Amino acid sequence: IKKLDPSVIINNRLGKGTGKEMSAETVGDYETPEQEIGSINMDIPWETCMTMGTQWAWKPNDKLKSLKECIRTLASTAGGNGNLLLNVSPMLDGRMEARQVKRLKEAGDWLKKNGEAIYDTKGGPFKQDSVYAATRKGSNIYLLIFRRDNDQLTLPALPGVKITDAHFLHGEAVTVMQDEQHSTLRLPEKLPDENCSVLVLKMNGNVDHIPVINK
Repeated sequence: IKKLDPSVIINNRLGKGTGKEMSAETVGDYETPEQEIGSINMDIPWETCMTMGTQWAWKPNDKLKSLKECIRTLASTAGGNGNLLLNVSPMLDGRMEARQVKRLKEAGDWLKKNGEAIYDTKGGPFKQDSVYAATRKGSNIYLLIFRRDNDQLTLPALPGVKITDAHFLHGEAVTVMQDEQHSTLRLPEKLPDENCSVLVLKMNGNVDHIPVINK
């Protein structure tokens, strides 16, 4: 295939190294963790392969992932510098099930509002966890916040840059306190989006090349 067209992209499920971890012997161009979100990796491309239901094929009355689960999967994948393959299953007659179409439209509506934090970004510089994921582009860091544990969110300081402004995407400003070790963000009593709220941190320098910070 590569001899015919070197630009063709092939996953890592051919030949040696068919697991999730790429190696020098792997036949393929990217990792494919299945039914789980890959770890942050700025060196090797990867794609999480996730079903909207409980299995790859369609079955009647299958339990679908909630909108919150789908969006958080997308945000965590982007925060890990990966791509998301979200499977939808056609019914026996080839039609897409209405509730799956509805879920995709709901996710699309979220992206119309918050896509700035997903499209054309890279993962990090903070490692994703159960509270938030982070993406970045130029001098912006986007915190994709899943839940509010308390009234403030503390981040490790980044080398060579400071936060100059913090606000929710299309929303209100957030108070920031900074010292040499940490940046602390004061959160509102209720996050603006119950599925995933995007907090924009404007920095005084480009953050694209800052190594991932392990919290």
